[in-house]
Amino acid sequence: MCGIVGIVSNDKEVARDLYIANWGQMTRGKESSRIVTFDGQYHVIGGMGTPDIVFRGEGILKTLKGKSGIGHDRYSTTGGSNAHNIQPIEGMFNGTPFWLAHNGNLVSYQQIKEKCERKGYLFKTSTDTEVLAALIYFSGKKSFREALKKALQQIQGTYSLVTLYKNQVMGVCDPSGNRPLIYGSGAGINLLASESAICDVLGIKYIRDIPPGELVAFHDGNKENIELISLFAPKEEHPCIFEFLYFLRPDSKWHNRRCQIVRESMGAILWSEQSVVADMVIPVPDSGNAAAVGYAHAAQLPLVFALFRYHGVGRTFIEPLQGMRDESLRIKLNVIPELVRGKSVVVVDDSEVRGTVIKRVIKLLIDAGAKEVHVRIASPPYMHPCYYGIDTYRVKDELIAMRHDGNVEMIRQEIGASSLGYLSLAGLKRAIIEGGSDDLSETSFCDACFTGKYHIPIED
Repeated sequence: MCGIVGIVSNDKEVARDLYIANWGQMTRGKESSRIVTFDGQYHVIGGMGTPDIVFRGEGILKTLKGKSGIGHDRYSTTGGSNAHNIQPIEGMFNGTPFWLAHNGNLVSYQQIKEKCERKGYLFKTSTDTEVLAALIYFSGKKSFREALKKALQQIQGTYSLVTLYKNQVMGVCDPSGNRPLIYGSGAGINLLASESAICDVLGIKYIRDIPPGELVAFHDGNKENIELISLFAPKEEHPCIFEFLYFLRPDSKWHNRRCQIVRESMGAILWSEQSVVADMVIPVPDSGNAAAVGYAHAAQLPLVFALFRYHGVGRTFIEPLQGMRDESLRIKLNVIPELVRGKSVVVVDDSEVRGTVIKRVIKLLIDAGAKEVHVRIASPPYMHPCYYGIDTYRVKDELIAMRHDGNVEMIRQEIGASSLGYLSLAGLKRAIIEGGSDDLSETSFCDACFTGKYHIPIED
C-alpha cells in the first residue's frame, strides 16, 4: 500500500516536489518517510513519522540537492515498523550505490534471502524489498538496467517500484499490474508516482498508467527522452480491487477510472441490493463518504454528516498494531447527538475488515439516542488475508468475517447493528467496470481478500 515517487527535472532541484508528493501520498503509509536525491552524490533525509514531521525544520529540504530523486511513504507489511526498515533502501551495484523504493509484497522472498545470505550478503533491513537489492548485487551484469531486469525475473510477488541510480530514475510495475504506478510530465519534469492526483498537485499532466511488466526510465525532464521497455511477456492483469475501494485517493485515476465516481457507483448499487427504510444516510468518514453519497442519492434520503472526523488522526486501518488503532479511534470519531436522536439511520462504509471502527460507530450512535442503526458495506465480507501488500495476514483472527465464516447474522450480532448488508462481489466489479472505457472484466481483478483465489501462489 506504500506511496512511492520518482522525479527528474531539467532545470530545478526536485526535493520540494518530492516532499509534496510524499505528503500527498501519506494516506498510503504514515509510519516513515524518506527522500533521496542525486547531484553527483546522494543526499538522504528520512525518519519515522509522516513527511510533515520528518522534514520539519527551516531549510531542511535545501540540503537535498539534485535534479533527480525518489521518495517513499511506508506502510509496513514485511518487516517491523522501525528505523532500519525506512525506504528507499540503499543497495550496491558494481561498487556504485543505488536506492530502491517498493510498494507491494514479494511472496517468495524468504528463500531467496537465505540463499543470498549463504553467498555472503549482509542484510541491513528485515523487509522483502532488500532481497531485490541483494539480487542486483549478485547479478553479474554490466548495466544497472540489466541487473534490475535479472533480479525481477527471480522473484514472485506484487510490486510497483522506483529506483535511483546516479541521476536516472526507473520504475517497474509487476507482470500482474497489481499495484498502481502512473507517469506524469510537464513543467520540465518527468514523474512516477502511486497516485495520479500528485500530477494535479504539482501542476503537470497525468499521461498514463505504467502497464504490467513494463520498465520506464528517464534521466531528464524531457518527455521525448523517456524510455519504455517491456520486461515480461504479457499476462492477465490483476489490479488490486481494494485500490479502487479504499487505498487510492478519491481524486486519483487508475485504469482510466476516477475513484470518487467509482465509489459513488458502489453506493448506488449497494442501495439496489441492500435497501432499508430509514430517516437518513450517515457516512463513516472519510472512507465511506463517496459510497454514502451514492447510496443516499439512490435511496432519495438525506445525507447527514453526523459523525465528526478529527483529521489530526490519519487512517486507522494502516496503524501497525491493533492497540494503536483502538486509541486512534477514540480521538478520530465523535457523534453529533442532535442530528441522530430518535432517528433510524443507515451507516455506510467502504469495507469491514476487523470490525473495530464499525463497533465504535454503532455504540456512539446508540449512546447518542439513535433509534436504529443499519449498517451497509460497499464491498463483500473481507474473508481472507492479503499477502500482496496489506498486513491482514499477520493476525488472521482479526478478520471479523473470517471469524464467523462469512455468516452475516453472526457478524451483525457482534457489531450490534440493527441490520447488516454487504455489496456483492458482482456489484462491486460492476461499479468499477462501468466506471471506465478500457477492457477490464470480471476476471481482471485481484479479489483474493473476498474470494481466497490468489493469482500468485502463496508459500507457507
